[in-house]
Amino acid sequence: MAFDAMNRLRNVSSVQDAAQTLASLGMEKTREVLAQANFLLLLLQSAGYGVASLDIELNIPPKVSIKLKTGPAVKEEMLNTILREHADKKVVTAIVASLIQANKLRASVTVETLELEGVEIVLTATPNITMQWKDKKDASGAA
Repeated sequence: MAFDAMNRLRNVSSVQDAAQTLASLGMEKTREVLAQANFLLLLLQSAGYGVASLDIELNIPPKVSIKLKTGPAVKEEMLNTILREHADKKVVTAIVASLIQANKLRASVTVETLELEGVEIVLTATPNITMQWKDKKDASGAA
């Protein structure tokens, strides 16, 4: 499904029609991104990742944020298998390749008082991954 808002908006005759068209486009794109997110979540869970949360922002384009639970690093072999088996899916390969790099960087932060808090995947126009570290004292105090 091509996402071409300008072509769809050329045929509207009122502000109300434009608003409805934009809402419709936003919903179509959200469904498309959610289908990709659902598929990605299934693959990541099968590889050993736990999902801490899923957030959806209804924008044009929509934004889906997935927070992964921290734990032992997922084996690179499992992620490489996903890459091989789903090489035709650009979003999946971009995220999985980034997770491989994130796993390699995981031990690079060697400050004794910090621990990896989580990994966040954001699916939007340009998917990205953010690794977050937190103070160990804050983690033990909150528990």
